[in-house]
Amino acid sequence: MGSTMQGFFCVNPRIPLQVVRTRISRCNFHILSRKRNTRVLSASCLTKGGRTGLQTSSVFEKVRILDFEFRSLPEPLDRVKRLLQYATLLLPLDESSRIQENRVTGCTAQVWLEVKMDQTGLMRYRVDSDSEIAKGFCSCLIWLLDGAEPDEVLCVKTEDLVEMNVGLPSRKSRVNSWHNVLVSMQKRTKDLVMERDRKDQCMDEAFSSLIIVKGNCKETIAR
Repeated sequence: MGSTMQGFFCVNPRIPLQVVRTRISRCNFHILSRKRNTRVLSASCLTKGGRTGLQTSSVFEKVRILDFEFRSLPEPLDRVKRLLQYATLLLPLDESSRIQENRVTGCTAQVWLEVKMDQTGLMRYRVDSDSEIAKGFCSCLIWLLDGAEPDEVLCVKTEDLVEMNVGLPSRKSRVNSWHNVLVSMQKRTKDLVMERDRKDQCMDEAFSSLIIVKGNCKETIAR
């Protein structure tokens, strides 16, 4: 399938590659190059079932990495191949999660999305599809947004990821796949943030009422 070099997934281990370090924006990552070709090691879904590889906490930095990675693949076929690699790294959802409630609307392929907010307030996503291309898109989005702050998720714009488009006119639905999944991620994230804020407001009101009641009791006892 491939080999791992310093935490990065190598597209073709049989091709001799030379490691060169470069810097883009605030993020350091590796570029592998050879005489006539420039090969960018995958910066997103690097190892199956884990987050080893590039360590970065900023969604902004990850967006830059994805943009650079796919921009370095101008041929549509190369982008499709990269997405198919990422599809193999996406952990599947259980059958119990493949329900209508989790379906992402607007996609030609079937896509299921689970969205949760953990106890620390970070967003957690799980996604799966019956299309390998859609899985590849989803794999990139999981690497980009899973474990991020809600505000970071909501700040990502579809135009930030336009380089992920495979550019095949006869496959416009592929372009819509990641777009619709991103929009659905953001919508459900916003709903969870609003739900959390409502609960916090209710707790604040209950606490304020408790303080008022205790204060009235103390005044009554003093009299």
